[in-house]
Amino acid sequence: MLLHLVISLSITGSAFAAPFLGQLLERQEQVNGTYDYIIAGGGTAGLAVANRLTEDPKISVLVLEAGIPDQKECAAILQRCLGDTMRSKYDWNVTTEPQMFLSGRPQNLAIGRALGGSSMLNGMMFDRGSPSDYDMWEQLGNPGWGWKGILPYFKKSETFTPPNADHVQEFGITYDPEVHGDSGYIQSGYPNFIFPQMKNFQDALMSLGIVQSKDQAGRAIGTFWSPNTIDPKNMTRSYSRSAYYDNFTNRTNLHVITSRHVTKLLLDKDRVTGVEYIEVGKNTTYTVAAKREYIVSAGTIHTPQLLQLSGIGQKSLLEGLGIPVVVDLPGVGQNFQDHPFATLSLKLDNVEHSLWDLDRNATYDAEQKALFYADREGAWTTGGPNSVAFLPLSSYTNQTTPLLTSYANAAAAAHLRNDTPAAVIAGFTAQRSILLSHLATPNTAAMEFIWQSGAARRYQMPFSVSVQHPFSRGHVEINSTNPLLRPIVDLRTGSNPVDLTLLVEAFRYARRVVATDAIQELVPTELLPGANVTSDEDILAYAKSSASTMFHPSGTSAMMPRELGGVVDSSLRVYGVKNLRVVDASIIPLIPATHIVSTVYAIAEKAADLIKAAQK
Repeated sequence: MLLHLVISLSITGSAFAAPFLGQLLERQEQVNGTYDYIIAGGGTAGLAVANRLTEDPKISVLVLEAGIPDQKECAAILQRCLGDTMRSKYDWNVTTEPQMFLSGRPQNLAIGRALGGSSMLNGMMFDRGSPSDYDMWEQLGNPGWGWKGILPYFKKSETFTPPNADHVQEFGITYDPEVHGDSGYIQSGYPNFIFPQMKNFQDALMSLGIVQSKDQAGRAIGTFWSPNTIDPKNMTRSYSRSAYYDNFTNRTNLHVITSRHVTKLLLDKDRVTGVEYIEVGKNTTYTVAAKREYIVSAGTIHTPQLLQLSGIGQKSLLEGLGIPVVVDLPGVGQNFQDHPFATLSLKLDNVEHSLWDLDRNATYDAEQKALFYADREGAWTTGGPNSVAFLPLSSYTNQTTPLLTSYANAAAAAHLRNDTPAAVIAGFTAQRSILLSHLATPNTAAMEFIWQSGAARRYQMPFSVSVQHPFSRGHVEINSTNPLLRPIVDLRTGSNPVDLTLLVEAFRYARRVVATDAIQELVPTELLPGANVTSDEDILAYAKSSASTMFHPSGTSAMMPRELGGVVDSSLRVYGVKNLRVVDASIIPLIPATHIVSTVYAIAEKAADLIKAAQK
């Protein structure tokens, strides 16, 4: 069967026909009868693993990706258009179940349906969690996945470009080259332009006694300037496709086929014997086989869906749909986590320009566009947040002990679903114990405070707060044997009410930040929830009516012991199947306090080495 892959390496349309981006290429691929490895999903992790495995020319890899290649539009590669790919043809457009603890509101989850996956439509922040975030993974029974074990893979994935000297002097950006990589494929660094008001946030926090981290890449506690996934040569997005695929299309042992939706893994007892897939929009089913291993990299929503459709999952769920049970694995689709956030929206009267002006001021936008194409300078190079703080509980509230006691006093299963499997309850019990011990220290961030420079264009300045280690757990479950129907996606945000209490405390601290001299210089007015919203009850009601997701879905194929509801072991092998691994954000057992894309790249880099080691 002859399949077609169209790869666009240029910005199309006259407005963005920039000469530095090459030409439109087309090529045809012949799908072989068998490959050494087949990867279901050409997203953030899938392309990274495929690249590393095909460094050996004797190893063949097929990647089947349901999405399409972007066309290098402004929306895909420039910070100026950040967010414009969401709810587009490049997005799976997932909507959750109504969130009963958030006033019954469903949530929209932005999940990349494109070559490169969510790395193609995310906010381009490139930070890491603190060492304790990954040490917790190891404590859950995953040797080699603590900070010391994963740090080399953070470094391997990136090439870090330090901030320019002017920005170091003007904004006080600090960094530590020892914790960064200098030869990885993902480009990380800072835009060539930063709005001056971003520094006010850093100054405000330091005036409250918050210490600025020398470099988040080594210790993401306190306030700091986060890098972005940005190519310093042309100020465009660096993402999985541009980093791990576009420069390697000449590898004859690497086949990447888009618009191909994997619908089922074919299993014979404890081995996968092939995959079924369709060309999107057509009905014919095809099969292809791997000689060595199969790797599912379909993401936090679609990986558990594919496993369940294939007979790997909770026995009662599968039997209820008439799916033959190959492996009774109750953790599949459980342990769903994300970072819920809510926003204090401000109007700043003493600010010359913000990102908002690129939309409302045509003259300013035209000036900045011309500056971008002439010199890769100006406001078109920025967009992703840079000025952030990740704070332990004790840094932003005096209620640390009561809050942690509230988490601890409830029975482990009290805020989980009534039908949660025993193994999953055991896993959450272990997670809770570990989280409580770490959150009681100053080494683990509980809350992110993010100063967004008008990135959400409805407001002049969104000041958001986000719970970093929620105790609420959701799930992803199929309710049909039709692989093209969306599964049930339920974050269950706020099901543990203490998570929402943390947001209330964060709002109070955010107002303390706004009251500092550094922010008062900007002449702020609180638009939402409004200065008249002051009681805990009213702030909580606002949080329930407005909280959303940071688009960091994770955890639904957790790397934990099987008896704790785990789905994969520390080598990322699916329990009960000899030649199947999962490599994507779904294996994360506990969501780290960070924007997760750099963590996903590190997972992929480490996974590739684990897979290579198994070849010997």
